[in-house]
Amino acid sequence: MLAALATAAVSLTTRGLLPQPLWTSVHVITLGVVTSSVLQWSWYFTRALLHLPAGDTRSGRDATIRMFAFHASLIGLVAAMWAGQVVGTIVGAGAIGTVIAWHGFALVRAARTRLANRYAVIVRYYVAAASFLVVGCILAGFLTVAMFAAGAPAWLLAARDDLTLAHALVNVGGWIGLSIAGTIVTLGPTILRTRIDPAALDLAVGALPALIAGIVVAATAATFGWLPGVGVGLLTFAAAATVGIGIPLAREARAAGPGSFSVWTMGTGLVWAGVGIVAIAVNAFVAPDATALRDANLPWIALLGAGGILQVLMGALSYLMPVVIGGGPGPARVGIAVLETAWPARTALRTAALALVAIGTLTGGGMQPLWWGLVLGVYAYDVVLLARAGVRQAHARRALLGAAPASAPTPLTPTSRSTP
Repeated sequence: MLAALATAAVSLTTRGLLPQPLWTSVHVITLGVVTSSVLQWSWYFTRALLHLPAGDTRSGRDATIRMFAFHASLIGLVAAMWAGQVVGTIVGAGAIGTVIAWHGFALVRAARTRLANRYAVIVRYYVAAASFLVVGCILAGFLTVAMFAAGAPAWLLAARDDLTLAHALVNVGGWIGLSIAGTIVTLGPTILRTRIDPAALDLAVGALPALIAGIVVAATAATFGWLPGVGVGLLTFAAAATVGIGIPLAREARAAGPGSFSVWTMGTGLVWAGVGIVAIAVNAFVAPDATALRDANLPWIALLGAGGILQVLMGALSYLMPVVIGGGPGPARVGIAVLETAWPARTALRTAALALVAIGTLTGGGMQPLWWGLVLGVYAYDVVLLARAGVRQAHARRALLGAAPASAPTPLTPTSRSTP
């Protein structure tokens, strides 16, 4: 998160200081922040929902090894990309793909051992998501050759923008989108402190094939330069997510009533994600080629990331941190109190700034750096509060219990309104 804030600030205030500035800003967020979170929390949820034993090596030792291997691969990828090294960049992308493939295979094995668990269906989302990121890493290899290799074939150079679009679709829509969708099925009602909608699991299972099909159609159409197909695929994804994930979540939110910082942040994040997806899909229907679509979509991709994905992540973390740090109701309330410092003002300011960015994108307004600066400032304050909450709750826990947190994850099955 600190690296993402730093690169965003540098990109916002300077030009040309960072090597590959756009690539760096995007990948520090999507790989450094979001993918790290998916690797960590998908196993946390899998352990809790499937009731895996505390000593399960796949979610204990192996998950830790995967996390270290992923970050080493990411550092190598960034270094090679900055240096313009073809082999190093391909090796870095291949290493990340290998880690994610291992992650997906381990999830399959875990789900097979718990077939009777009704929540095992959520793991299918994580497995499908991992498959998309592996494909994205393969596409990254072709793009690396097109970018840096002196003797890159003409067909690959001509297809670079099309492959870049396909790469973005499978990574953001497939890997991140499916991971978020699967997580929200159970985490949403848990954050709302209400019971899961009776139809939520069945609707999630039914929506998954359509979600996968939407990304496959969009990415395949992008590869072959058929941009209306990209729009069709994205709208299919959006419709399936609305019916399979959004409607049950809306029912749960209506039953739960007014919420907290985590509820409002996650909710507004989902709304902004929907706005970004629809805007990108509409642009796909009218853009003459992938290059024009890329230029038209850059502001909307930024809104999708900062307004959608990162808000969902921040909302989830603001709920999960007190749960995982633990120590009982007293220490948890200490952490929650810090995390919810001035939360209505923070939520309103970020939402207003994002709305002004969107309006400026539509109208060509010239104050975009100011609005993005406000968004960045609110996120920076969020990160400060995450750190402060973790420290204060840990101190309160030690003072009360004098013990470290339990090794097994707290159950996340949404069955009650109890506080963490």
